[in-house]
Amino acid sequence: MERAQSQRRWERYDVTVRTKITWSLNGEAQSISGEASDVSQGGLRMFIPRDLSLGVTLLLEFSLPYNSRVMAIRGVIRGRHGFTYGIEFISPSDYQQRAIAQLCKTLQLLR
Repeated sequence: MERAQSQRRWERYDVTVRTKITWSLNGEAQSISGEASDVSQGGLRMFIPRDLSLGVTLLLEFSLPYNSRVMAIRGVIRGRHGFTYGIEFISPSDYQQRAIAQLCKTLQLLR
Protein backbone atom coordinates (compact mmCIF):
# COMPACT_ATOMS: atom_id res chain seq x y z
CA MET A 1 0.00 0.00 0.00
CA GLU A 2 2.64 2.50 0.99
CA ARG A 3 4.98 4.16 -1.46
CA ALA A 4 8.36 5.33 -0.25
CA GLN A 5 8.23 8.74 1.46
CA SER A 6 10.42 10.23 -1.30
CA GLN A 7 7.79 9.26 -3.89
CA ARG A 8 4.83 10.90 -2.12
CA ARG A 9 3.25 13.96 -3.65
CA TRP A 10 2.30 15.42 -0.25
CA GLU A 11 3.80 15.29 3.20
CA ARG A 12 1.70 13.36 5.73
CA TYR A 13 0.84 14.57 9.22
CA ASP A 14 0.02 12.35 12.18
CA VAL A 15 -3.50 13.10 13.40
CA THR A 16 -6.40 10.88 14.45
CA VAL A 17 -9.96 11.73 13.41
CA ARG A 18 -13.17 9.73 13.92
CA THR A 19 -14.88 9.44 10.56
CA LYS A 20 -18.26 8.31 9.25
CA ILE A 21 -17.73 6.34 6.03
CA THR A 22 -20.53 5.72 3.52
CA TRP A 23 -20.38 3.74 0.27
CA SER A 24 -22.76 1.95 -2.07
CA LEU A 25 -23.00 -1.85 -2.12
CA ASN A 26 -25.34 -3.33 -4.74
CA GLY A 27 -27.12 0.02 -4.98
CA GLU A 28 -27.68 0.25 -1.22
CA ALA A 29 -25.92 2.79 1.03
CA GLN A 30 -23.67 1.25 3.70
CA SER A 31 -22.21 3.24 6.61
CA ILE A 32 -19.67 2.51 9.31
CA SER A 33 -17.39 4.46 11.63
CA GLY A 34 -13.66 4.44 11.06
CA GLU A 35 -10.55 6.29 12.12
CA ALA A 36 -8.56 8.52 9.82
CA SER A 37 -4.87 9.23 10.34
CA ASP A 38 -1.83 10.43 8.40
CA VAL A 39 -3.62 13.33 6.72
CA SER A 40 -2.10 15.01 3.68
CA GLN A 41 -3.40 17.52 1.17
CA GLY A 42 -4.22 14.66 -1.21
CA GLY A 43 -5.71 12.07 1.11
CA LEU A 44 -5.39 10.10 4.30
CA ARG A 45 -4.91 6.70 5.83
CA MET A 46 -8.10 5.14 7.17
CA PHE A 47 -8.81 2.19 9.46
CA ILE A 48 -12.12 0.69 8.36
CA PRO A 49 -13.20 -2.53 10.10
CA ARG A 50 -14.69 -3.86 6.85
CA ASP A 51 -13.45 -5.67 3.75
CA LEU A 52 -13.52 -3.14 0.88
CA SER A 53 -11.93 -3.33 -2.56
CA LEU A 54 -9.47 -1.00 -4.27
CA GLY A 55 -11.26 1.60 -6.37
CA VAL A 56 -14.34 1.85 -4.14
CA THR A 57 -15.58 5.43 -3.79
CA LEU A 58 -16.40 6.58 -0.25
CA LEU A 59 -18.06 9.57 1.34
CA LEU A 60 -16.01 10.63 4.38
CA GLU A 61 -17.58 12.85 7.06
CA PHE A 62 -15.32 14.26 9.79
CA SER A 63 -14.20 17.37 11.62
CA LEU A 64 -10.55 18.31 11.34
CA PRO A 65 -8.63 19.28 14.47
CA TYR A 66 -8.69 23.05 15.07
CA ASN A 67 -11.84 23.30 12.88
CA SER A 68 -15.32 22.50 14.21
CA ARG A 69 -17.04 22.42 10.82
CA VAL A 70 -18.01 18.92 9.64
CA MET A 71 -16.43 18.15 6.28
CA ALA A 72 -18.03 15.75 3.78
CA ILE A 73 -15.51 14.78 1.12
CA ARG A 74 -15.38 11.99 -1.42
CA GLY A 75 -12.41 9.68 -1.63
CA VAL A 76 -11.35 6.56 -3.47
CA ILE A 77 -9.48 3.58 -2.05
CA ARG A 78 -6.03 3.50 -3.69
CA GLY A 79 -4.20 1.09 -1.39
CA ARG A 80 -4.82 -1.46 1.30
CA HIS A 81 -3.01 -3.41 4.00
CA GLY A 82 -5.43 -5.45 6.13
CA PHE A 83 -8.14 -3.07 7.29
CA THR A 84 -5.97 0.00 6.76
CA TYR A 85 -6.74 1.82 3.52
CA GLY A 86 -5.02 4.59 1.59
CA ILE A 87 -7.70 7.06 0.52
CA GLU A 88 -7.19 9.72 -2.15
CA PHE A 89 -9.52 12.73 -2.01
CA ILE A 90 -11.71 13.24 -5.08
CA SER A 91 -12.36 16.84 -6.20
CA PRO A 92 -12.28 18.56 -2.80
CA SER A 93 -13.97 21.96 -2.76
CA ASP A 94 -11.93 25.14 -2.41
CA TYR A 95 -12.97 25.36 1.25
CA GLN A 96 -11.93 21.74 1.88
CA GLN A 97 -8.57 22.26 0.18
CA ARG A 98 -7.90 25.38 2.27
CA ALA A 99 -8.98 23.71 5.53
CA ILE A 100 -6.77 20.67 4.90
CA ALA A 101 -3.82 22.85 3.85
CA GLN A 102 -4.25 24.98 7.00
CA LEU A 103 -4.32 21.86 9.19
CA CYS A 104 -1.15 20.52 7.53
CA LYS A 105 0.57 23.88 8.02
CA THR A 106 -0.45 23.98 11.69
CA LEU A 107 0.71 20.42 12.30
CA GLN A 108 4.03 21.16 10.58
CA LEU A 109 4.60 24.09 12.95
CA LEU A 110 3.80 21.88 15.96
CA ARG A 111 6.46 19.28 15.07
